[in-house]
Amino acid sequence: MSAILFKAFIPEFFFSITILIQILFNTNIIVNYKLNFPILNKEIFGQIFFVLTSLFFIYLNIKIDIISYNFFLISTSNEYSIKVIYIALCIVSSVSIWRGFLVQKLNFFEFFTIMMISILSFLLLLNSLDLISVYLVIELQALCFYILSCFTRKSSFSTEAGLKYFISGAFISGFYLFGCSLIYGCLGTLNLNLINLLLTYSLPTNLNFIVLIGILLVTITFLFKVSAVPFHFWSPDVYEGAPLSSTIIFSILPKFILFTFLIKWFSSLAFFFAIIKYLLLITGILSVFLGTFFAIKQKRIKRIVIFSSIAQIGFLLLGLSTNTMEGFASVYFFLIIYLVTSILIWSFISLFYGFQKRVNKYNSETLNPIYLSNLSNFFENNKLWAILLTFIFYSLAGIPPFIGFLSKLFILYGLIQVKFFFSVVILIFISIVSIFYYVRFIKLLFFENTKLSFNSIKYQTIFSENYLEIDTFSISFLLFLLLYLFFYPNLLLLLTELFVFGNVVI
Repeated sequence: MSAILFKAFIPEFFFSITILIQILFNTNIIVNYKLNFPILNKEIFGQIFFVLTSLFFIYLNIKIDIISYNFFLISTSNEYSIKVIYIALCIVSSVSIWRGFLVQKLNFFEFFTIMMISILSFLLLLNSLDLISVYLVIELQALCFYILSCFTRKSSFSTEAGLKYFISGAFISGFYLFGCSLIYGCLGTLNLNLINLLLTYSLPTNLNFIVLIGILLVTITFLFKVSAVPFHFWSPDVYEGAPLSSTIIFSILPKFILFTFLIKWFSSLAFFFAIIKYLLLITGILSVFLGTFFAIKQKRIKRIVIFSSIAQIGFLLLGLSTNTMEGFASVYFFLIIYLVTSILIWSFISLFYGFQKRVNKYNSETLNPIYLSNLSNFFENNKLWAILLTFIFYSLAGIPPFIGFLSKLFILYGLIQVKFFFSVVILIFISIVSIFYYVRFIKLLFFENTKLSFNSIKYQTIFSENYLEIDTFSISFLLFLLLYLFFYPNLLLLLTELFVFGNVVI
């Protein structure tokens, strides 16, 4: 049994050992006076790229199904498939994360070590089938994110962001543990399979109420983690105050795994989901509404993207509220497309910060914010970039022929199937409003006459900057996906169906 268990978790053992080796190896190098105490920025990126790529191929070639330690951990072929997609997203997003890391001159290799530990925690979350094991891995992830949010030591904004994140995260962890204690006190187990089995039987009325309170507290914890309204209070300030590379990590890395676990969690609740779905409906509509209207008021590009992501989270929660296979598949479809688009947006933002830094000679760790007005008449400065940004914003707005249109359409179709017509009408009207601030980007890029704050550098192509080869490859590949998947979405649809059927607790 132990040998099979070891083989099933070979990728996680490999990843843990490589993180440890990386810490020891890089520590010995940076304190070596013979090497003149080098800065290992490029070397660190090469290390994480190699490790994540190796991990990707390991997951492709291992297929062992096992449930162990009294259902404490589970490893199935479906988990491997999800991890393959997740590691691929991590590899692609690491390019923009590294670019943001260079722009702010953080120059501490520990940043990427902490990032890899957080990725390891998300991988273990997929294997967790018990609420206690879930708590352990999300606390490991939270500790990593607390450190990353205040990594710019000389910035008071970064320190404030880390403190806010730590206080709110510690508070919500108490909610989670209290909810788990209520569930365990009534059912005698925290295993998702056993919870699903016990909830299919009728419980006494007083126990039903206590279990419901426990389920609500655990659900609220994960709504906090994904920044859903009204549990989003921490995210705008934390995301803006954190270093750019940390903000990219917070925006991209957690969501795929957290929503995967939410599907597993909701599928284990049996008839209690009939009550939970109203919580998801309310938070979903509020997230779309507030995220859209708050984004319209913003002047900084970073805050616009943050509030736009809250609106996108609302669509995902509404897809979860359907509690159907088709609805969960539409959530996966929307999620993958949203993450691809997010990687593109943050890639452009990190490059914009780099260009601003070169022009303004701003050598501090804290960067000047980029405002919408900085992109005025950007088409005159770089025609190719302006056109590519137009493609991205059209996809986010859900305008054909981009895949963002299909992702929103599938969410709406799932809501129609379960007869949530009122929610569909609200979503359509809010989506029409959201087009306004995406079109505002297009207006600024092509028709504003204000001079750019960094227009002294004439980038005629995105290939003109040194060391941008890997950036341009990832941007080109992801933009190709946005167009290709609109015309040929069948492969992605089949993949999402596979994820759903393998992730539902039976």
